[in-house]
Amino acid sequence: MRGATVALAAVAVAVLGVPAWTGPAAEVVFTSNQLTPVEEQEWARNTLLARFTQETGIPVRFITEPEGPYVDRLMAEARAGRGSIDVTGTLHGIFPVLVAERVVRDMTDVQRQLEGRRDRTFYRDLLTVARMEGIQAFVPWMQATYLVAARREALRYFPQGRDPMRMTYDDLLQWGQNIREATGDRRLGFPAGPRGLYGRFLHGYAYPSFTGSQVKKFKSPEAVAMWQYLRRLWGVTHPSSFRYEFMHEPLLLGEVWVAWDHTARLLPALRQRPEEFVVLPSPAGPRGRSFLSVVVGLSLTRWAPNAEAGVRLVEYLTRPSTQVLTLQGVGFFPVSPEAARVVPTGGLKVMADGVAAQAGAPDARTALLPVGLGARTGEFVPIYVDTFRLIAIEGRRIEDVLASQARRLEELYRAANAPCPPPDPAERPCRPD
Repeated sequence: MRGATVALAAVAVAVLGVPAWTGPAAEVVFTSNQLTPVEEQEWARNTLLARFTQETGIPVRFITEPEGPYVDRLMAEARAGRGSIDVTGTLHGIFPVLVAERVVRDMTDVQRQLEGRRDRTFYRDLLTVARMEGIQAFVPWMQATYLVAARREALRYFPQGRDPMRMTYDDLLQWGQNIREATGDRRLGFPAGPRGLYGRFLHGYAYPSFTGSQVKKFKSPEAVAMWQYLRRLWGVTHPSSFRYEFMHEPLLLGEVWVAWDHTARLLPALRQRPEEFVVLPSPAGPRGRSFLSVVVGLSLTRWAPNAEAGVRLVEYLTRPSTQVLTLQGVGFFPVSPEAARVVPTGGLKVMADGVAAQAGAPDARTALLPVGLGARTGEFVPIYVDTFRLIAIEGRRIEDVLASQARRLEELYRAANAPCPPPDPAERPCRPD
């Protein structure tokens, strides 16, 4: 441990250009727009960060607040060229602003030093999306995502000779058809109710998996083929999916045997009866296994007064044992395969294995939430949901619907001058071809 501490200190001194630490342990100021609910704040201060202080003797002042005040605080210190903030942790979508305004440092050498410790690596796809404007904008800290949960009895109907952990969209359709033929019931389920997250499946999972794009290929021939597939898939989907909002309930009731949803909305079923369920990566399409990851990263500010201590905090927060502690405390999942492997048994273990299999898949393609739409962000997902309704439910001609909806999408991005969301090329404004 002593050698690792010295090595990290060397990174802070040699790479980040800060003076060596010679005096008493200085306070680290850590800001974030995550862990803002009162109970999460208390857990962060009294458990997560208290253990760091106990180990190192370094006190941490944790400031968590909503996005607006959080960004304003960082910008004010950036404009002044000095301040108190050492480490900041926020969503991937906030980092482009922080990079453009020169708030954060290049974390490349810190990331390499951490991976050189032999106890952790980061999922390659998460490191890829952390690169912005030629720098490593952040080190991955924690993630949330969406995937598939299934009752164990459903596995007997999975396509013969195929691996559920490498499921394709063709497998998913065949699985639903096999269940329907054997039982007479439609047992696939999606959260397509008023507060459900089916729109996320459309723009972050199906579109990139079939077309390689969330926005650019919205009306492409590949998109037409995708919508033809989704019509067929809806034919083996439980009809109550129109009212489902949280898929743990129909899974527990046995109405649905196979469901896609956000990890937080599946987790109650796993916590109650972990032995009855398996968690699988989302399906792969012709362009890979796309999935939305809500990625939270850590970076040091350019003016960090205690950068050496800040590096030590980043090291602590990304340890496998700390990642597991974070999963148990607030339900955010690990960003390294080593952490996923040491999650204790139970519902969290079942879920963590699924998250790890998805993030670590060789054909993984991380999609991210749209950024730069500002006050019009809420218009993005309804375009995809409306497209689904017109095509899959009302039976409109696919090409006509895509042409009209693409105009809505183009106007939205042009008005906001917003960049394309990954895995699209980051051009601005994004424009459906």
